[in-house]
Amino acid sequence: MVRVLVHFFVSAVTILTITATAFAEETTVFSGGTILTVDDDFRVADAMAVRGNRILSVGTEESVRTAAGPDASTVDLSGKVVMPAFIDAHSHPVVGGATQVFENVGIDRFDDIQDVLDHMSKVSSTGDHEWLLFKNLDLATQSFTKPQLTNKELDKISSKTPVVVWHAGGHKMTVNSKMLGLMGVSSDFQNLSGAELGRHDDGSLDGNVAGSVALFAALKEIKPFNEFDRFKGAVELGQNWAAQGIGTLGVAGVTGPEDWQVLIKLADSKEFPLRTRNYLQWAALPLWDEADVKPGTGDMNARAIGYKISVDGSNQAYTGLQREPYLNREDRGLAYMTQSEIDDAVAEGSRRGAQMAMHGNGDAGIDNIISAVAKARGDGLDLLRPRIEHCSIVQDDQIDKLKENEITCSFLIAHVLYWGEAFRDTVFGPEKAAKLDRTGSFERAKIPYSLHTDYAVSTLSPLEMIEVAVTRTLFTQPDFVLSPDERASIEHAIRGVTSVPAWQLMSEDEVGSLEEGKLADFVVLSADPRTVDPDQISEIQILETWIEGRRAH
Repeated sequence: MVRVLVHFFVSAVTILTITATAFAEETTVFSGGTILTVDDDFRVADAMAVRGNRILSVGTEESVRTAAGPDASTVDLSGKVVMPAFIDAHSHPVVGGATQVFENVGIDRFDDIQDVLDHMSKVSSTGDHEWLLFKNLDLATQSFTKPQLTNKELDKISSKTPVVVWHAGGHKMTVNSKMLGLMGVSSDFQNLSGAELGRHDDGSLDGNVAGSVALFAALKEIKPFNEFDRFKGAVELGQNWAAQGIGTLGVAGVTGPEDWQVLIKLADSKEFPLRTRNYLQWAALPLWDEADVKPGTGDMNARAIGYKISVDGSNQAYTGLQREPYLNREDRGLAYMTQSEIDDAVAEGSRRGAQMAMHGNGDAGIDNIISAVAKARGDGLDLLRPRIEHCSIVQDDQIDKLKENEITCSFLIAHVLYWGEAFRDTVFGPEKAAKLDRTGSFERAKIPYSLHTDYAVSTLSPLEMIEVAVTRTLFTQPDFVLSPDERASIEHAIRGVTSVPAWQLMSEDEVGSLEEGKLADFVVLSADPRTVDPDQISEIQILETWIEGRRAH
C-alpha cells in the first residue's frame, strides 16, 4: 500500500508539473499573411501557432486556432511573409571574427594594387606600428603590372615591422622578410603537403605563403590575431547575422579545443542569439582526442557533428587544384593533401561515425574527394552524408559521380558575383568559368545543394545569396549572366539557405522548415521572394527574426 501511495503521489506531482509547464508556455498564432513552410511539398499555409520554443501547428487558420486553444494570443501579419529562419551552411564566426584585426584593402576599396601599396605606405608612415596587417587583396580582380605581389614590394612598406597581406579567399598570404623571419623559414625550406612557399628566380623566398599548414604557421605568430577577443567578436557577428534572418550557423572548421570552448561559451550566453553545428579540423585530431571532443559532443545550441578536411586552396588565388593549368599559366594549383591522406581521413572519420565536410575548389581536388568517398564505400564503410565545401568547378562527368556516391555540395555563391568576371577572363577562360557553382545542373540531377558565405570570405546576406543564385549576374558587369543554364530556381535557392543546410548539418528534425514539433525559428519578411523581381530579392526587408519562439531581431 505504501508503494502504491508513493507511486500515486509521484505520478500526481509529475502530471501537475507537466500541466503547469504547458499552461506556463505562451501560445501565439501568426495569421493574416503568407506562411512559406519550405517543407517537402513547399506548402503555403494561412497560419502558424507557436507554443514555447516550438511550432505547435501550421495550416489553415481554422485548424491552427483549434490546436492553439482559446487562450492563444494573435499576431496579425498584415500581409507580410513568414518563412524559416535562414541557415548559413559554412561560416567561421570565431576565427572569422578575429580577421577584424586586418584592414580591408579589397576590390571594394581599391581597383589597382599599386593604390593598395600606396595606402600601405601611408599607414606605415603614420606613427610606430607593431604590426601592419591587411586583407582581401585579390590579384584576380585588382589590376597589377606584375604577376605577383612579393616581399620586395612589402619590404619597401617596412623592413622593421612585420607586414602581412591575407589574400581574398583566405588561402594565401604575402608577407615581408621580417615576417618570414618570425615564421622561422629560410630558402632551404622544402615544400610539403599543405605548405608551399613561393620563390624568386634566384631561389630565395618571395614572401608568398600558401597551404593550410603554412597559413596556420603564419597566423600562430600574429600577436593581434591571437589576442583578439574571439567571444566578443563572435557576439557582434551573431547579433548582426540575426538581423539578417539567420538562426543557425554551420561552422566549417573549428581549429582546436580553445575555439571550441569559445563556441560553448557563446552557446551559454544570452548575448549570442544563434546556434552552431560544428565541424572539427581533422588536422587537430590528436588535440580533439585528448580533450575528448568528438562528433556528438555538445547540445542543441552548440554541437560537433563531423570533421573538416581541405584538399586544395582557392581558385582566385590559383591554389585550387585543377585538371588543366590555369589560363596563361603552367601551374595547376596546390594539393593540400595527398590522395592517400584524403583516403585515410575519409575512412577513419567515417569509422568514428562522423560526417565529413571536405573543402574542394578545383576540379582535380573534387576528383580526389570523389575518389576517396568511392573507395570508402567500396570498402564497405557507411558514410554519413558526405559533403563538399565550395565545390566550385564541377565538370559534367563529375555530376553523375557525385550523385552515385551520394555526395552533396555547398556553394560559396559569392564566387559568381565577385569573381565571375575574373574567372572568365583571367583565371580560367569562358568555357571553364561556365562550370562555376552549377546550381542549375545540380537541380536537374536532383543533387541537393546549400549556399553559404564562408565568412569572412564573403559577407552576403541570405537574401543576397538567393538573388545571386537566381540571377547569376556579376558585380562588375550587372548586365552579364554567367552561364544562364546554371541559374537556380527560386524554390531551390530558398531551400539552399533553409531546408537543405538543415539536412546537411544533421538538424532537419529541429530547423529548416516550418513544421509541427520543430523549433520556432522563423523570419518575417516585407515581401515574398517568389514574387518580386529576381533583381530585387536582396532588397526585401527582414522585419523580424524569431529564434526558438523569442524575437532576436
